[in-house]
Amino acid sequence: MDPKFHPAIRAIKSGDLAGLSALLDQDRSLAKARSSRSHPTLLQCLALDAVEVTNKVAMAQLLIDAGAEINGPLGAAACIDNVEIAELLLDNGAAINGVGSWSPLEEALYWNNQRVIQLLLERGASVHNLRMAAGLGRTDLIEKLFNSDGTLKPEAGKIDWPFGKLQNSNLNCDIKDELQAKVTQWSDDLQGIIDNAFVYACMHNQIEAASLLLESGAQIDAIAPGFDYSGTGLHYAALNGHRRMVEFLIQRGANVNVSDTKVNSTPAGWADHGGHRELKQYLDQIANAN
Repeated sequence: MDPKFHPAIRAIKSGDLAGLSALLDQDRSLAKARSSRSHPTLLQCLALDAVEVTNKVAMAQLLIDAGAEINGPLGAAACIDNVEIAELLLDNGAAINGVGSWSPLEEALYWNNQRVIQLLLERGASVHNLRMAAGLGRTDLIEKLFNSDGTLKPEAGKIDWPFGKLQNSNLNCDIKDELQAKVTQWSDDLQGIIDNAFVYACMHNQIEAASLLLESGAQIDAIAPGFDYSGTGLHYAALNGHRRMVEFLIQRGANVNVSDTKVNSTPAGWADHGGHRELKQYLDQIANAN
């Protein structure tokens, strides 16, 4: 963040409630000010970088009382499973469904953060597109989002992801260029939207939803749009250690030798990265047998 925020950042990361309070007493505008680099506000910095810090809830309340914007930080808390801060933000009036095209629940689903997912659902977050329904295993909603001829209703939504409007982002230029190159490849056609939702189902071990989406036209080995680390449903099932989903996908013909387009790794490599050694060995055995 910009240098003027550095003393407050040090206080936040060290859990120095008194120090942060003193800084806000000296300059209340710090709570509302936006940075031109890295985290846009102090409250977003706290949500992302103070997950394990003592006094984080009390420090967040100080910033909120000083006028900090709270909707962006709710998305930040969702992306890192900072459930205590997410709960505080909701208690203080943060918009549970967000204020743009990407909701906090979608953020938590994208990053597979189960504690915040449960909190948002308990508080009444809406499930309002195909990828959300797929990630949550809501086959009843998935069915309602298709027309009788197999096309999608408008409510199924379009491809989206956490990175928003890249031109307004504080990400560095190289990262923005890489992400923008992915966005330009999106078509928002029927196939892309279904394949995107299929990956969410696989990521969250929703076998019935994945089966329904395959019956509805999902391509089992698709590298779906809408992901930075662009892999197949099998990649994401392996990364998250979902053995039953992995077995289901292989039984349905998933290719264990497909490499993702980000780090050029197979599902076995993703399982290894996720710390699932037995699943990696299983996938290696399948690959060697083919």
